[in-house]
This record gives sequence, structure tokens and C-alpha cells, in this order.
Amino acid sequence: MLSLAGDDPMEKAYWLTRKRASLKLAKNAAGSEARLIHYELAGRYALNASSTETQPIDLADSLPPPIYATGSHPLLGAEDA
Repeated sequence: MLSLAGDDPMEKAYWLTRKRASLKLAKNAAGSEARLIHYELAGRYALNASSTETQPIDLADSLPPPIYATGSHPLLGAEDA
């Protein structure tokens, strides 16, 4: 039976395999946007792999806050932004 502490070696191997696959896809990506997405996924997979060694974490809590653009939209008026 699996422990709630998240110490399953199969789960860690799975996430590390996904991380390596994403890094390979990033290396072979044709565009910068695809490369960035694969690197971001690799980072998330690394977090999942490391969380199997310690306590399980809520991935949403471990990620940095989103970046939102501030100010008004150049094509919209201030009242529309």
C-alpha cells in the first residue's frame, strides 16, 4: 500500500522520466514559445518528483504568482481597460 508521505519510487521515476522527455522536446523545439512551454513543464515535473521525497504539496501553492499586465490597453480607452 502506498504511503501518504509520497515516498513511492515508481512515482518519482515517472516524474523524472516526464522531466527528461520535456527537456528533450525543449531542445528539439522549433520555436521559442514551444521551447519555453517544455521548459516550464520540465520544471513542474521536477517539483512533482522532489515532492515524492518529502511531503506532498499542492502544486498551485508551490508555483510563483502569475504576472499580470498593468496599466490601460493602448487601443482601449481608460474606461474600457
